[in-house]
Amino acid sequence: MQKSNIARKGFSLAVTASVLLGSAQAFQKGQQALCTVPQHQHEPAEAATPSSPTKVAIPDVVVLDQDKREVHFYSDLVKGKIVAVNFIFTTCTTICSPMTANIVRVQKKLLAMGDKDVHFISVSVDPEGDTPEKLKTYSAMFHVQPGWTFVTGTRAQLEPIWRAFGVPMGAKEDHTATVVIGNDPQRRWTYGSGLTSADKLVTAIRSVSDGKSAKATANGN
Repeated sequence: MQKSNIARKGFSLAVTASVLLGSAQAFQKGQQALCTVPQHQHEPAEAATPSSPTKVAIPDVVVLDQDKREVHFYSDLVKGKIVAVNFIFTTCTTICSPMTANIVRVQKKLLAMGDKDVHFISVSVDPEGDTPEKLKTYSAMFHVQPGWTFVTGTRAQLEPIWRAFGVPMGAKEDHTATVVIGNDPQRRWTYGSGLTSADKLVTAIRSVSDGKSAKATANGN
């Protein structure tokens, strides 16, 4: 009888261990599956936002704007300015349109406040597909105001910009809704989400412009 009880206990422990092992393996597989979900479609923008504030080394590569003009990214678009930089592609069907529409609201609010010193820059993450003409059409679709430059070029020209701002350089769908807000004269930079409320982004931009900390505001907190 004692041996029978021991055998039953041993069998029970084995079953329990097997269940726990199976649960652990299932959990591990589930975690691996979560890690492979494309950020562009599913991950909240705030979760992928780099830590901030930080310093950014801006490359002065030659790129094309929506009017087919060659411009130096740093010396023509960023140097001496207050800027808000985001990353889009014109055939995007997920975050790009709501992010652009939101930043349009930000621009309108700033202009209504009489703040005309903020320059907006949208950098393409699809150099093979986004021509200046397509960027021009995209900007017109959202009725952007003067003071907003859309940028494209070759992959070799755009990669240093992506790298400087921490943009994933894999598939174009992997980019996030990050907006990089910078005060170049003061060398102040912060990262936020382009999908947070327009009012919070306005506050973040004005804080960076004034030289104050904007980390929490820019991230929607």
